[in-house]
Amino acid sequence: MPYLRRLPKKGVIALTSPATTPDPIKLEAGVNYLESLGYRVEVGKTCTQKEHYLAGSDALRAHELNTFFADHTIDAIFCSRGGYGGMHLLDKLDYSTIRSSPKLFCGFSDITALQWAIYSKTEMPSVSGAMVATDFGDLPVDDQMETQFWELIDTGYTEITFNYSSQMEHVFEGKMIAGTLAVAAKQIGSPYFPVLENHIVVLEDVDEPMHKIEGYLRQFLLSGHFRNTTCVILGEFSPPKQETFDDVPSLEEIAKRVLTEHGVPFATGLTYGHIKNKISLPVGSPISVSLGPVSNLRSTGSLYSF
Repeated sequence: MPYLRRLPKKGVIALTSPATTPDPIKLEAGVNYLESLGYRVEVGKTCTQKEHYLAGSDALRAHELNTFFADHTIDAIFCSRGGYGGMHLLDKLDYSTIRSSPKLFCGFSDITALQWAIYSKTEMPSVSGAMVATDFGDLPVDDQMETQFWELIDTGYTEITFNYSSQMEHVFEGKMIAGTLAVAAKQIGSPYFPVLENHIVVLEDVDEPMHKIEGYLRQFLLSGHFRNTTCVILGEFSPPKQETFDDVPSLEEIAKRVLTEHGVPFATGLTYGHIKNKISLPVGSPISVSLGPVSNLRSTGSLYSF
């Protein structure tokens, strides 16, 4: 696993938009926030470009991301927002450069496509969580989200207690991979989908009706990607304005009939999702999950080399 360098206190953060163009007001607020913490921010051209629902052409977005990874003066790469378009870049990334010049890469939602592909091709870890023009540009910044994000960025470790309870104690250990369910499902069958064996898989989504959530989970199951997975944790699934069907099961019921019936351990309750107080999670570093009267998730290895 190519370990990352810790982000220096007054380091250089490159800001890119691999998917959709950010709101300019929120972008400015997010940049001001990072600069107020002492970081120097290099704003990429993609942050102000627009081509339909994309932040400029595929070629521009891929070139900018490749350039930021290759630039040794840049300490970390943060994404402005998600949206749509990350999967367009998967066959255009320079994975050999990313492997030889690993950097802290932070993004969420549609950025799942890039994070899972990079992990698949290079084993480089990243952070799935808060973004500049959404979480840090949407004022006021949530205190809980902010504190946990910077603890993870500063130390490479995280520890979270969550509200899933079980009658029996269960401890699962493995590398974590976290992301947005629908985005990840689109990559199944491609060479950019990681091996999930011996991994703790954390999934969330937004605006997806329950039957589609069940369908995506079954796609993971039928394709064999939940086989030998250590466990699956379902975060927040923010509901759509209207469900397609009148009678829909709960997320817990769906998880039981898709996962439990096929021998896949699962838990729910993490505040990981498209929510104001979202937690940020490492992708590709070791994690221990203890389920019981008090459930806990904690890093057993750091994102960083020391």
